[in-house]
Amino acid sequence: MFKNVFAHVKRDALAGIITGSMAVPLSVGICLMSDYPIMTGLYTVIFACMVSFITSQVRPGNFVGTPGVAAGLAPALALGIATFGIDNMPFIIMITAIFQMIVWFFKWERHILAIVPHYLVEGLLAGVGLKIAVKFIPFLYDTQHAITHQAIIRVSTILSLSVVSFLGFIWLYNRYKKTMPAIPYLVIMGAGIALSFVMDFPMVHLDSVPFMLRWPLPTVPLFDSVSSVIVFIKMLGFALMLGTIDVIEQVMSNVAIEKLDPLGRKCDSNNSLLCIWMANLGATFFGGMTNLDGLAKSTTNAVAGAVTKLSNLFTAGVLLIVVLIPSALDHFPKYALGIIMVYSGWKMIANLQHVKGNGRYAMVLAVTCGLLVFKLGIFEGLLIVLVMHGLLQYVFARNQSAKTTHDLDQFTDDYRAHTPPVALPEQSFLHEWVNAINTGSLDTLCQMYDASSVFTPAFSSTVCHGSADILKYYTVLLSKKNLFIKLFDWSSDQLDAVTVYTGQFGIGWVDNERDVTHVLRFSMTVHHTKIITQHTSLLPIGYCSISEWETNEPDNFVF
Repeated sequence: MFKNVFAHVKRDALAGIITGSMAVPLSVGICLMSDYPIMTGLYTVIFACMVSFITSQVRPGNFVGTPGVAAGLAPALALGIATFGIDNMPFIIMITAIFQMIVWFFKWERHILAIVPHYLVEGLLAGVGLKIAVKFIPFLYDTQHAITHQAIIRVSTILSLSVVSFLGFIWLYNRYKKTMPAIPYLVIMGAGIALSFVMDFPMVHLDSVPFMLRWPLPTVPLFDSVSSVIVFIKMLGFALMLGTIDVIEQVMSNVAIEKLDPLGRKCDSNNSLLCIWMANLGATFFGGMTNLDGLAKSTTNAVAGAVTKLSNLFTAGVLLIVVLIPSALDHFPKYALGIIMVYSGWKMIANLQHVKGNGRYAMVLAVTCGLLVFKLGIFEGLLIVLVMHGLLQYVFARNQSAKTTHDLDQFTDDYRAHTPPVALPEQSFLHEWVNAINTGSLDTLCQMYDASSVFTPAFSSTVCHGSADILKYYTVLLSKKNLFIKLFDWSSDQLDAVTVYTGQFGIGWVDNERDVTHVLRFSMTVHHTKIITQHTSLLPIGYCSISEWETNEPDNFVF
C-alpha cells in the first residue's frame, strides 16, 4: 500500500492543480443545477478525491480518473429535493450507496448493462444535457433588472460579450482538447474575473454552509402508516434509479479513461464501484451529493500529465482553498459560468453520435429517451423507454424466430453436403457457448471465461484481457439485432484437465435492415470448465459471407 506513490509527484501535482481549477466552475454549475448549496458540492468533491486516492492504493479501478459531482444526475438530484426535501437526500443517497455496494460485491454491473443498453444511457444523458443548457442559457444575459432603456443596453452588452466568449471557448476547446483541455475553462474564468472589476455583472453567490457531521436519517417517520410506507417505497425506487445511472456512467467513463491512460493500464470497473459507493456512503454523513469519475475532469487530468491518483489530492487541495476562502468566487460572473455549463450540456447532446453505429433503431430509441427525459424527468423518461424497448424486442423476437431458425438451418445445408456431419453432444462445452450467444445470455457467457482469460476477437482491434474486457466486448456484440452463431465443424484435443477446441463457425446479425454474415475460424483452450484463451479470425482469403461459403467448395478458394 502507498508503494511508489510519489514516483511522479511533479506531474501529478501539476495535473491535479489544473484539474482542480477547471473543476471549480463545473462543480458550481452542477450544484446550481441540482439545487444543492455550492459549498456542499465542493465538500463532496474534496471527500471523493481523498477516497479515490486511498482506494486506488488497495484496489485500483482506473489510474487517471478524477471524481466529482455528476452532471448526469444533477436534474435527478433536483427532482429528489423537490419531491422529498433536501433533509431527506442524505438518507436516499445512503440507500443509493448500499445498492451500489451490493452491485459491487456481487459484480452485478454486467447485468445492469445488459438490461439498460448503452444507447439508452446516451439518450438519457442527452436529455439531461438539454436540461442543463436550458437552465443556464439565462445566465448569458442579465435578467435581474426591470425593462428600461438602460437595462436593454446592459442586456445587449452582456449578451454580445457572452456570444463572443462562447465562440472563443469553442475555438479554444477544439484547439487544445487533445493537449490541454483545461485552457478554455481557465481563460473564460480569468477573463470574466478580470472584466468584473470594470463592468457590473451578476455574480455567482457562494452561500456559507458549515461542514457538520450528522446521521443520514430520514426526517419523515417510516412504516407508521400506509402513506409513510408509500413514501419509503418511492424513496427506494428513486435511490435505485440514482444508483443504476451512477453505475452505468462509471462503467462507460472507464472505457474512455482507459484510452487516456499514459501507460495503457487496464481499468477495473468493479474496483471503481468500490470507490464511488464508499465516497457516496461517506458523503451522506455531511449531506453530500453523489459522485463518479467524470469525463471532463478525467480527460483534463490525463492530458495534463497525471500518472497516478495522487493528482486527486492536489485537485482536492485547490477546492479546499475555495472552501476556506469563499471570497475567491466573489468576482466570478454568471455569464462565464453559463458559457461553461451550456457547452457542457451541448457536449452531452452531441454524444448521441456514438449511437449511430448501433443502427436506426438504437438512434430513434436514444432520441426518444432524451426527449422524454427532458420533458418528463429522468425516472419517468427512462422507465417509459425501457418498457417500450422490452415490448419491441419481444415483438421482434417473435416475428424473427421462425425466419432465424430457417436461416440457421439453411446456412449449413450445402456445406454439410460435402462435409461429414459434426457430432455435437447436447451438453458439450461448445454447445453451451453457442447457446449462450444465441440466447443472448451475457451472464452465462461471461461465467464461461476465467477471470484472467485472454480473448482475441475477430471484430475488435483490442485484445481482451480478463473478465472486464470480455464483458465489454460481449455487451456490444450481443446488442446486435438478430445475432446468431452456428458451428460448421470442430475438433478437440484433450490433455489432462485442458481441452483445445478448433474449428469454423458462421455468425450473423441485422444491421440497418441488411443481413450481415461472416465465416470465422476459432481456437479455444478450456481448463476444467473455464476458457483461458480464445482466438477468432476471418479466413485467410479475407472476407467471406456465409452464402459464399455455402456455394463454394473450400478447396476451390484461392489462398
